[in-house]
Amino acid sequence: MKKNIIYNENCKETFTKIEDKYIDGIITSPPYNINIKRSDCYYNNGYSELDGLSQNNYLEVRTNEFKEFSRIIKDDGVICYNISYSKENPILPTLLVSKIHEELDLTIADIICWKKPHAIPFQTSSTKLSRVTELIYIFVKKDRLHTFKTNKEVSKINEKTGQKFYKNYVNFIEAKNNDGYKCQLKASYSQDLCNQLINIYFPEGSLIYDPFTGIGTTQLSCIENYCDFIGSEITTEHYNIAVERVEEKRKEKEDENDLC
Repeated sequence: MKKNIIYNENCKETFTKIEDKYIDGIITSPPYNINIKRSDCYYNNGYSELDGLSQNNYLEVRTNEFKEFSRIIKDDGVICYNISYSKENPILPTLLVSKIHEELDLTIADIICWKKPHAIPFQTSSTKLSRVTELIYIFVKKDRLHTFKTNKEVSKINEKTGQKFYKNYVNFIEAKNNDGYKCQLKASYSQDLCNQLINIYFPEGSLIYDPFTGIGTTQLSCIENYCDFIGSEITTEHYNIAVERVEEKRKEKEDENDLC
């Protein structure tokens, strides 16, 4: 399995190439299943053919992906999984998280609240709130709930007891909605967010997989933070953008290192 490459394919195909316990962790945001009964074309987020499943099919598809996540991550690995709800079926993410916990060897270690500068959608509903936050579920192996690997920095050590104290890391992150890159994909998150997740969970040299690469945000943050990556992106248009952005970022990073 080659590192630092994005595959133009469904993640199911990429899974067949990844060995057991090969990946340090996953940072991703799957389709939210929001293209059901939508009348406004703005929220066609670029995954329309994959994003209009029935509830049962959606839960089955995502759970099968998590089975592969469990297989390919190391025992002390971490999965950072950003998913939000839609007005059509707000309970769906909760059902998914519960199903994963009940059926697989994974569980929640933390839930991070990501606050964005801008809320969506516009206030056109008499009952629903505009969403200015999304959740990032931190999954780990159940038997490593208290011993999974992180990147938390030690602030001091008690000389008498050896007790370590860490810098203050909280489950609330403020970060941009996206990188401002204009394309069909409206559902990308920002390098700002991804950089903060890597800062918490992934030391330099970690291998991070994103099965829903989109336009390459996770990979750009990996390069910025000296981590390796693997990505999968089924849509050729998004894949081409991701590859172009990654090459630009690599050159930018090389130039920075040359100056140093």
